[in-house]
Amino acid sequence: MPSNYWQTERVRIRAFDNEDIERMVRERDRRDAKLDWLHDVLRFPETPEKIREDYAETLTLWSKDNDDRCLLAVENSEGEYAGELSVWFTKRPEMYLIYGICIIEKFRGKGLGKDALKLLLDYYFNEKGFRKAEAHVYSYNPASRAFHEKFGFTHEGTLRGRIFSRGKAHDVHVYGILADEFNAIHEHSTWMR
Repeated sequence: MPSNYWQTERVRIRAFDNEDIERMVRERDRRDAKLDWLHDVLRFPETPEKIREDYAETLTLWSKDNDDRCLLAVENSEGEYAGELSVWFTKRPEMYLIYGICIIEKFRGKGLGKDALKLLLDYYFNEKGFRKAEAHVYSYNPASRAFHEKFGFTHEGTLRGRIFSRGKAHDVHVYGILADEFNAIHEHSTWMR
């Protein structure tokens, strides 16, 4: 078993870097409609400079303003880029966070998302003292709903008509997991050595 805290036998998470930004620039025009559909709104086509600027600004703001937020790259055990993981909102003193994950289709179903999320939540719950994590899942993404339910999240409610895309309103399902629930399901000592 790897000795790096941010790695399991299947996955490694690491800081987002310039190479990842360049990957996003290259992939933006080639992304399939299914992946774009996972975002909350359609966007105008963007120049490579604008994409670079947006990612660089996000990384700079998050590293300076709030060390609780992060944008991470997910890799498989061979070092291939497999997706992104982020904590994009945190609230103190309530100690909760909202996170997002996107695993590239060819890497789905291999346990990479599960392992990456375990690493992330273990850190936030057991190192930083956060008490709750939330995921906001769009109604048109049943795979994400199934992922969160299987992981141990509870469906806490539905924000009806919360987003508008593709000509109609869509619901957002709120999923939550408490630190105690996470630790009861995903024991730190059994999967992190």
